[in-house]
Amino acid sequence: MTDFTDLMGAVAERLLGPPNHRLSSKDEWRYGTNGSLSVKIGGPHKGTWADHEAGEGGGVLDLIARRVAGGREAALSWLRQEFPDVSGRPEGRGVVAAYPYHDETGALLFEVVRFEPKDFRQRRPDGSGGHVWNLKGVQLVPYHLPELIEAISQDRTIYIVEGEKDVDRLGRLNIPATCNAGGAGKWRDEFAAYFTGADIVIIPDNDDAGRDHAEKVARSLAPVATRVRLLALPGLPRKGDVSDWLSGGGTVDELHGLTEQAPNWKPSVATRLPAVWWGDEDKQPALSWLVKGMLIEGGLSTVYGPPGTSKTFLVLDLALHIAHGREWFGRRVAAGGVVYVSGEGGSGMRLRMKAWRKEREGEAGRPFVLVPSSVNLFDDDNGVEALIADVKQHAAMMTTPLRLVVLDTLSRMIGAGDEDKARDINMVVQRAERMQRELGCHVLVVHHSGKDRDRGARGSNALLGAVDAAIEISRHETGLCEGKIAKVKEGGDIAPFTYELLQSVLGTDEDGDDITSCVVTPSDASTGETKGLPKLSNAERIARDALVEAIDEQGEQISGARAPASVRAVRLDQWREYAYRPRLLMAELA
Repeated sequence: MTDFTDLMGAVAERLLGPPNHRLSSKDEWRYGTNGSLSVKIGGPHKGTWADHEAGEGGGVLDLIARRVAGGREAALSWLRQEFPDVSGRPEGRGVVAAYPYHDETGALLFEVVRFEPKDFRQRRPDGSGGHVWNLKGVQLVPYHLPELIEAISQDRTIYIVEGEKDVDRLGRLNIPATCNAGGAGKWRDEFAAYFTGADIVIIPDNDDAGRDHAEKVARSLAPVATRVRLLALPGLPRKGDVSDWLSGGGTVDELHGLTEQAPNWKPSVATRLPAVWWGDEDKQPALSWLVKGMLIEGGLSTVYGPPGTSKTFLVLDLALHIAHGREWFGRRVAAGGVVYVSGEGGSGMRLRMKAWRKEREGEAGRPFVLVPSSVNLFDDDNGVEALIADVKQHAAMMTTPLRLVVLDTLSRMIGAGDEDKARDINMVVQRAERMQRELGCHVLVVHHSGKDRDRGARGSNALLGAVDAAIEISRHETGLCEGKIAKVKEGGDIAPFTYELLQSVLGTDEDGDDITSCVVTPSDASTGETKGLPKLSNAERIARDALVEAIDEQGEQISGARAPASVRAVRLDQWREYAYRPRLLMAELA
């Protein structure tokens, strides 16, 4: 025989007509221009309805009674006439329990009804032996209010839990308890008047909603109660409650013992930003380093320099040292996982990785992942959200914590933004900081600088203002490279470090030519060791710098008798075009 719940769709169609199809789904029909009337024809709440504008709701018979005069008896009569096969049957879902709420005198105000499958609804007496399935105009009170008032008058400790089932369980053990209807988050401040002078113990359910609810109740009662304590029961499963604790072997004596040890509740600072109070500074965790004295763990940094000065070689070297847990330029590193986002492609990066593995005896299985793709961190949140999701997937496959994400380079991550505009750079910085927060790791941004080294990184200086550390890279005429610490917030003065690029032969191509790449090799040489080398004129420096930039931006791999395999080169006319750019001449001659 068909249940009442199964008739909800047919009843709604007969009474209300077709639903608003634009706002409806397969399990829920919506009526009205804005869909304020909801009728559930499927899912866990099948057979119920709610008028969100009027604040009413109920089951099949309640929906009929809303449209047919005469209450529920008239509704059942209408149902018999319209659907003869259901004559005489009770409404569908089985009631598991009904929890009555009484006023101070013991008069019934309303009930919370639990159904199976698990669902809760509230109803009030209709004065004729039936119920109205809403609490419109009803005084809301704590559960077991008469017993609560008596226990407070006797100076007994009152336990506040989250559900009626837990209150009844404690009541059977002669432990005064109460809760509010609706569960977590539904506490009302007007309930506090009933707890004046009471000794309160709040037992939260073991989940975030339960803990937040306990804090809300404590804040409400602290001004009127004699004492408020929070008791987090030990050994609770996730979402577990006091009934679970008792069923797991907890006893009344143990509960009283834990109550005696429970601390008095103190209000926590309800701020959205972190704060450290005077006197608590020593309680904060000690500063930890990704690279000792240079890069803060979980911080934000940048490595910048002119095109062609080995920035990517250096940052890749740093990343692989972290993945292998090896010191970098004599500085201890925090070993961990690395995700390297290479916006300038993957073929050259794979050769550099292969060279590092060969020359530095790289170990298989180390937690390093290359993402050979640019990511738009400017135009909207789609790029950063996709990247965060992918990085979390990679991190889940690592056996060590994720320590570093590299974004190489900023120009490939800024989308339609402009590097010269602080507002645009700040947008990228904000999304990099979001990555810091959600991934819990250091984020390093590789960035180009202009031709004038004295002006620092290219474009707006907003990036340098935001980072914790900045390393400026330069390459000298001798071929020696230098890393200068342009900024470090928490470390001391750090001397520049120097290195060279060591060529590594990785094999031969199909023509028999060498396939080569380079690895970073620390050097003790001074960048000032240029004795015997002629000083370049302005025109010569312009030509040299133009060649470096042209190769960096437009260079293509070539092979043949004139050059080793995989070497990047440009045509003479391309070099000439870069050399005669007005901005270059102005920058150099200024």
